[in-house]
This record gives sequence, C-alpha cells and structure tokens, in this order.
Amino acid sequence: MQKTICELFAGVGGFRLGFDRLNTGWATTWFSQWEPGAKTQWAHDCYVQHFGDSRDLRGEYHTGEDISIMDKKSIPDHTLLVGGFPCQDYSVAHTLASAKGIEGKKGVLWWQIRDTLMAKKAPFCVLENVDRLLKSPAKQRGRDFG
Repeated sequence: MQKTICELFAGVGGFRLGFDRLNTGWATTWFSQWEPGAKTQWAHDCYVQHFGDSRDLRGEYHTGEDISIMDKKSIPDHTLLVGGFPCQDYSVAHTLASAKGIEGKKGVLWWQIRDTLMAKKAPFCVLENVDRLLKSPAKQRGRDFG
C-alpha cells in the first residue's frame, strides 16, 4: 500500500511535520491552506517555506486557494486525508447555546473535507479539532459529530 497524504486546512504543517518525523514512509503529496479575506497568506507561506509547494493532477498550484471552489477530483489520489479545520464555531469561545457548530461560518468547512473524502475515496482519515465537536450546540444536540 502506498503511504500518501492529502493535508487539508494545513496551517503551518503540523500533520506533515508529525508524519515526517515518524519516518515510516508516509509522503504528503498535496496540501491546502487558505485564509479568507487575508491579503497575505501567512500560514500558507510558512508551509511552502518549510516544505515546498505541491501541484494538482493538471500540474497547477492550488494550495493557497479556497478549497470550497476547487474541483475535488483534481486533488491527487492519496491513502490518508488529514485536516485540522477551523474550530471557532465549535470551541469554548461560545457557550453551547450560542455556538453555531456545523452551521457556522467556519463550521461549514467540515463539508469540504467530506466532499474531498467522497471524491477521492481515501481509505483513511485523521482529523484534529476541539472536543466540542462531540458536544453539539443545544439546538443541534448530537447532530454534528457525536
């Protein structure tokens, strides 16, 4: 089995750094990091500085673009999809009653991971986020991930 990784919501590359340091043959073949409204993509630029950029199946760079408008089928095939999607709509920064969860502005980004999983059919997936993913807001009790 090939040990290839697609890293969504990559930030500065925490998943990649961890898998690289395991030294078990896992190779990150594609990543995506984009921050809406930011003129400078600090996290993306930091990632590229440390690890380099990656191309899609057409040979184009899309790693610093909005994942929600990308054709998920253009992402290279991979064995493992990893991601640390934004937590603000799930975190303790909001009370459970006021948290928007999977319906929030950033909470909906979960669907980009789901769409990528459906398009690419990676056999394995590892996600990182806050524990409140399992404790949905009051109006969505149990609906999100729990």
